[in-house]
Amino acid sequence: MSEANQTTLRDTLVRYKDEITVSKKGARQEGSKINKLMRHKICNYSLARLTPNKIAKFKNELATTYAPATVNKYLSLISVAVNTAKNEWGIHLPLDPCSKIKRMKEPEAKDIRVSPEEEALLLKHAERSKKHWLKAMIIVALELGCRRGELFRLNKSDCDFFKSTAVLRNTKNGTDRKIGLSPKAVEALKSLPPTIDGRFFPTHSEQFKFYYRQVQRWSGVNKKFHSLRHEWASRMFEKGWDIAHVGSQGGWRDWKVLRRYTAISPEFLAGLFKVTKNK
Repeated sequence: MSEANQTTLRDTLVRYKDEITVSKKGARQEGSKINKLMRHKICNYSLARLTPNKIAKFKNELATTYAPATVNKYLSLISVAVNTAKNEWGIHLPLDPCSKIKRMKEPEAKDIRVSPEEEALLLKHAERSKKHWLKAMIIVALELGCRRGELFRLNKSDCDFFKSTAVLRNTKNGTDRKIGLSPKAVEALKSLPPTIDGRFFPTHSEQFKFYYRQVQRWSGVNKKFHSLRHEWASRMFEKGWDIAHVGSQGGWRDWKVLRRYTAISPEFLAGLFKVTKNK
């Protein structure tokens, strides 16, 4: 236990960030969380003195100012860092101090739908943006269900407009994904002028956030860009796509995760009864 007594949670988190986090796609976001976590006094304890009781007090303290989902993320971060030290770095620990701690109950996911009226407002005000590609990006997101980062990397050389297909490079799952292109998406992509690096949407996260929030203010539509992906999944199920089709196009591997993205409208469900009755 000598090394566990000499190694603090802060030391562990620093090493985890430098060796593990740096290779992740969400390195910037996770690195930011680790930096915030390291400012907490719990990080002064050595791994040997990091008991479930101390973790429970830490959880209760965070719960006074943070949402349940955020608290759970910090608990998971401590747990994965400690287990990495134990399993990969050879630091002997009798148990994971977070394993006995009950996670906070998170609220049920809300039905996130983008109405046709909201879609029209977003597209109308996107035309005012200095970023000429913003309207097309909203159209493509609603037509194809791609993640924001996947659209940032979408290159003309990866698209075959004759076959109406594209390859999304280096996706969230760490692999390339082949998708279909709808006629409306093809039209939107073809309308964009060529760029130096071949990307349809030559931007990055921070720049995009600024201009999309600008469109939100102008339009009065307070829907995140990620909501367009939720809306796409729901629309596809309502059009008759099955789980395999939606999962393949959208890049979901787990139905439980895809389920959280889907919010079938009650009006659509009511219509199914009419169809069944007619048959």
